[in-house]
Formats: sequence, C-alpha cells, structure tokens
Amino acid sequence: MVQPYRTAFTLIEVLVVIAIVGVVAALALPAVQAAREAGRRMQCQSNLRQMGLAIAAFESANRRLPPGRDAAQRRQHSWCTGVLPYLEQAALQDRYDYNQPWDAAANQAAAKTNLAVFCCPSATESWDGKTDYGGNYGSALTGLTPGFRIGFAWDAGALLPVHITMPGPHRSAAVALGDFTDGTSQTFLVLEDADRAAKEGGMWANGHNCFAHDKGPVNNSQSKEIFSRHPSGACALLADGSVRFLSATMESRVVGAMCTRAAGEAAAQ
Repeated sequence: MVQPYRTAFTLIEVLVVIAIVGVVAALALPAVQAAREAGRRMQCQSNLRQMGLAIAAFESANRRLPPGRDAAQRRQHSWCTGVLPYLEQAALQDRYDYNQPWDAAANQAAAKTNLAVFCCPSATESWDGKTDYGGNYGSALTGLTPGFRIGFAWDAGALLPVHITMPGPHRSAAVALGDFTDGTSQTFLVLEDADRAAKEGGMWANGHNCFAHDKGPVNNSQSKEIFSRHPSGACALLADGSVRFLSATMESRVVGAMCTRAAGEAAAQ
C-alpha cells in the first residue's frame, strides 16, 4: 500500500520564517512605542488644558490669578490648592486647612492625595501627592536679575510668590491678566518639570511647585526647569489657555522671553 505524501517545513524554512517575524517585529515596535507616546503626550496636554480652565475660572471669580506660593506665616500654600474646586475637587479642598502650613500633620492626608490631572503619563517616578507640573515664576535668561523682589527675574512670570518674609519690596498680591503686557498668548502659565524630586516642589500641595527657567534649553535640567520625559521637548500651558509643545531645540532666548509677562522681549522664532 502506498503511503500518502506528507509535506512539512524544513529546518531552514522554519529559521527563515522566524527571522522574518523578528524583522517585522523589530520594525513594528518603534511605531507602536511612538503611537503610545503620542497618546501619552496628548493626555499630558489635556491635563494642562484642564489646569488652564481651572485657573481661568479662579481668575474670573477673584479678578486675579492664584498666587503661585502664598508664603504668609511660612504656610507655603500652593496655587493648586486654590484651584481645586474648579477641578471638581471641592471636597478635597474642604479637607485642607489653610490656617496651617501645607505640610502640617492636619494637611498630610489631603496633600498626599493622588490627582491624575497633576501627573504626566510619560513620567517614570511616582509618590503620593506628586505633580509633574509647576507654575511659571519667570526667567533670568533675557538679562533680568535673579531674585524674588519686585522687578527681578523670579517676579516676572505668571504664578508668583506672595507675602515673602525677606528684605526688600516683595509682592503682596497675585498678578492680574491686565499685567500681561507681553500678551497672554506669549507668556507661560504652567510648565512641565516631570519627575523632579518631591523635596524640590514635586508635590502639588507644596507652594514650592513653581519654578523659574534659568538654565538654557528645554529638557536641559530636571531640577526646577522645563523638563519632560517626552522625546524632544516638553508641554506648556500659556496664559490664554492654549497648550504648546516646546521643542528642545527652541532658542533659550525665546524660552526666557516667554517666561516673562511684561519685560517686552521679542519672543518670535
């Protein structure tokens, strides 16, 4: 009786197929990773838009932006605590005691609450109460003198410290939109600084979660500078509510100019 003819793959054919599959996977993986990162970047920008809407609602109710840091009696309250009701977090704000410092024992449960709106999905670190964003103090990159005194570099931004107990003239009230003579579409409001340490303002309830960008290009430094885990740049919220992706190749002069609200620098690229 004649046995039926059976077909089968040879070892060489199997190895060729495996090699082809490996090449296809190698080619597809970067595309998959790029698509995932594009989604994370879109979520990061959505976070900033939500913050922009919350800050705009606060400004509408108070005729001023929230103070970036209220240092009265060394309590160091954050702009984030002020906008909580406009982020649908009124119940969380009710748990926060403004009569005590932000890091007082009575405020720890609230301050360590994790809020997705303050966390960039591309960030790699995590801790309770984390933020990957910070308010814009200003910049010394266009020639202003570093410092918090009125007229100095760290008083030139948008979300500024008030009631600082230091010698010299310091701000007692937050800025109004009318103070943005450089234009709200040309001035940063909130910036990325992903994965900076908790002790460097990396918690949303900490009034020190604002910073000045003084060290050159975007993504040049992680320590209280514009920095992200996105490839080639970082996201920023402007005072008019728009969100931009800032390229790491953006000129430092332009970055510095857009960190100031009324210094009159040319910010055109």
